[in-house]
Amino acid sequence: MDRPSSGMKNRVLEGFCLFKLQLADLLNYNASIRLATIWNYPSAFRDSLRSGNADVGLSMVEKMVERGDITSDDVSTLTDALRKCELNGVATEVEKIFGENSSQADLIQPETNRQSEDEKEAMRQCEEHGNALSTLLQATEELGRKMEVPTPTGSGMNTLTKHRRERKEVEQELLLLKSSSLESIDTTEAFIHENQPYLSALQHSETRNRIRQLRKSLDRSLELSRKQLDDLTDQLLKLRTESPPQVEAVEPINLNCVTIKATDSKDKQLSIIDQLKEASDKGSPIRMLRLVTTFKTIHENGNITLSSGVLLPFLSTLAAFVIWTEKGRVLTEAEFSGLLKYGCKSSRIEEFTFQYCDLPSLTGTSSREVLKELQERGAKVKWCDTGHCLSTSAGSWEMGTIDWVREACGAGVVMYKHWRKETLHLQIKMLEFATEKEIPIRLVNLNRCYSSITSDGSNIILQSGQSLPAMSSVKIINITTEDGRLIPEDEFARLLDYANQSQAIKDLRFQECELPPTVSASTISSEIKSKNFKVSWLTTGHRLNLHDRTWQIDDMDTIRESCGAGVLIFKQCSSHMHTLQMHLLTVASQNNIPIAFISLRMSYRAVDATTGSIILESGVMLPRLSSLSELGINASGSELTEEDVNGLMDYSRQCSKLNFFWCFPPWSVSTHARPHSKRQVHWDPEDKDVFTLDSASSRWVNEETRMALTEREYQDMLIRFRLKWK
Repeated sequence: MDRPSSGMKNRVLEGFCLFKLQLADLLNYNASIRLATIWNYPSAFRDSLRSGNADVGLSMVEKMVERGDITSDDVSTLTDALRKCELNGVATEVEKIFGENSSQADLIQPETNRQSEDEKEAMRQCEEHGNALSTLLQATEELGRKMEVPTPTGSGMNTLTKHRRERKEVEQELLLLKSSSLESIDTTEAFIHENQPYLSALQHSETRNRIRQLRKSLDRSLELSRKQLDDLTDQLLKLRTESPPQVEAVEPINLNCVTIKATDSKDKQLSIIDQLKEASDKGSPIRMLRLVTTFKTIHENGNITLSSGVLLPFLSTLAAFVIWTEKGRVLTEAEFSGLLKYGCKSSRIEEFTFQYCDLPSLTGTSSREVLKELQERGAKVKWCDTGHCLSTSAGSWEMGTIDWVREACGAGVVMYKHWRKETLHLQIKMLEFATEKEIPIRLVNLNRCYSSITSDGSNIILQSGQSLPAMSSVKIINITTEDGRLIPEDEFARLLDYANQSQAIKDLRFQECELPPTVSASTISSEIKSKNFKVSWLTTGHRLNLHDRTWQIDDMDTIRESCGAGVLIFKQCSSHMHTLQMHLLTVASQNNIPIAFISLRMSYRAVDATTGSIILESGVMLPRLSSLSELGINASGSELTEEDVNGLMDYSRQCSKLNFFWCFPPWSVSTHARPHSKRQVHWDPEDKDVFTLDSASSRWVNEETRMALTEREYQDMLIRFRLKWK
């Protein structure tokens, strides 16, 4: 390091150096985390602060200098941020020490208070050693992260060999770093020891203070360096003595049909992908790969990123590619084309199958290349939801073969409200074809796309305006309406007639709607009675007895299905429907049938102080349920009192989750209402952040930043909430 020259510039820099050391002492863990969050510093840096592996204050100061948040002549960006974080006292102290160091630099005139060359040299060497130790700390932190290479969970020797190689490289790197680090530490310790008498007798107080701060920093760095090297040495000994990592036993995949699910762990997905890649590299044929709601991003070049963040490699021996998306997902032409490009990377690709998604036609210029590749390979693209196949010459959809339509109808047909009209048209066309050819249709599920039914009961009108004629070969019809929609008795009667026109009808199902509490004798014809098909009200777990026209609790399988899917309780529904739902939930609880969740959609009124039951807006009581896993309070625009929260906390004590949506609970929760240690309490005010209730402090904590919600922030959110819902 060159010896610094005299002059104002160097005096300012020396003052700034002292300021940085004092600032590092001033910035504690809380202040550093808040600043790193508000300035959106990289998540890896914030994680390093939280880990406690480095000096938080020093690390934060270095990062601020690197990013220009503080300079030798301006710290206003820092003080403004501190005040925004409600750290006014820290901001004032920063301004004070910055001003003191700046003024001291101005006062040190070389003509009157000239430092000796020995003093300058001492300062220079202190700073030099400090920089060396700072570099050492960064190197040991990075090596520490490398030492945390996880034990592989994949199968095959490739994974094991790679892990052993990584361990060997880390071991060699540690030996080199340890040698140079010990030399640096020894040199620094010798410098301090040799210069101790001189450092204690400096002529100028400002120089002495500066040296004292540097000495303090060196001592702290030495302590951290020793500790980190000791930790790394322990890990090195462990690497040398431990037995080779055990590879988790994973059942070999069946290359005739390989499935990767979104519910699979990341390790399992990686294990499957390792085996697929190994098979592809060896030239072994992969008959089918099926992705079940797993992909997150589809790149234009055909790369696929799974929802876990894992990149799916190209497989040169893949023959059939099956895609099951999130139910009802609408794919763009670019996404659809990207999936086809992925499959076409295989020279053996023969077939693509898509289900539970809305696909476009490939008419864009960018899609011509993939259509050409499909033609060259003779690959078929089948769309199970519509029974159609892609014309690789025109990029449009054509009715599939009768066998393909039979397969599609056998899987069931789901029609979604948000799908393109062109897609719904293709589905209606397939169902009409199946009816004409007497092909069995297992299920037609109208997912929120039902609008009405014609007066003669011959056609269902979809919300798109399209007509779905009665089908003679359908077995199950499921109608899911908008939340809590009332279907009056005359409309219900026409829907019964619509279902009755099928010779194969087994079950007419209704979900998320309210049906008539009583049914007159004229509603149910003798023909409907003779067929005796089920009329299921899944939202309540009841079925209609076609002979005495009463609603009765259904069998245990239906109860499990209804409760397993979760129970929605709507404000606008009648007390009769709420009573049926309470009957369902009580029977489920008494028989230890799991209830996935209960969502109170604007239907919560209060908690009964005597029984602890929840009182619904209809006046019906929701009793305590021992098999309930999750309770959700959807109270749009409501401000919950402390009494409300206390009661709901007590009611849900056996649940794993309690969720508040679109409502406003108190800023803090009293001690006796704190959550059970195993229960998570979430609050989504439909603002921009989601919060979790901290069981220790009874305060709401931002799930992303992990910072407690301040009273000022809460009041600002409350104002926005009231403006939105007034």
